[in-house]
Amino acid sequence: MKFDKILQYQKIEQEALSLKAEMAKSEAWQRFQDAQSKLEAATASIGKLTNEANELLKNYEKMRSRIDAIKSELADFDGILEGVQDVTEADYYLKLISAISEKLTALEKEANGVASRIDQINSAYSKTWEQGVRATQACKNAKAEYGKYAAAFKDRFDEMQKQLIALAKEIPDDIMSEYNRLKRSQKLPIYVKFDAEHKVCGRCRTEVSNDVCAKLKAPGDYAECPNCRRILYVAEN
Repeated sequence: MKFDKILQYQKIEQEALSLKAEMAKSEAWQRFQDAQSKLEAATASIGKLTNEANELLKNYEKMRSRIDAIKSELADFDGILEGVQDVTEADYYLKLISAISEKLTALEKEANGVASRIDQINSAYSKTWEQGVRATQACKNAKAEYGKYAAAFKDRFDEMQKQLIALAKEIPDDIMSEYNRLKRSQKLPIYVKFDAEHKVCGRCRTEVSNDVCAKLKAPGDYAECPNCRRILYVAEN
């Protein structure tokens, strides 16, 4: 029959996928996934803290430069009021010095806040780094544990792979190509027996049109299901 080989191929591949799904439900796999998630979370947190710290350090350095510049500006006013007789002129300098001093105070307060946040980040970074170290070790242990569990299935998977490779060589290119195209859409099984008695798809049970039925008369005929897009074929009686 035209579809014997591809149906064998499909059956073996489905068995392999079922086995992988079974393995994914194992406690060993779940522990490995959990350990990976914790490691990824710790790594992401470290990256976020590092980026924030770098940005804050840049801003802090700029603030310190501005503070030094303002202090230098204030230093230029040292003794400027000595000998000033004009009250208006004295008041002008006093207000100017006061404004500069307020700006300096506000900037120093902001800089102190940034410095405090940097200290907090450093503390959080140390704790997160420790968590990352523990998560890395836990991930390694869980991976090794799962590796031992998965080793029991290796021979079975290897045999399935050999069978698939051998079958693929015997399957016509057009059929194999169509199979792989639909498989990328997660449509397993790809090739489905046509229910000629009820004129429906053997998978989704959708009734097919007369035009499609006309293509599915004799064993070996095939057509695409208009609903699920799988390949319907006519089996030998």
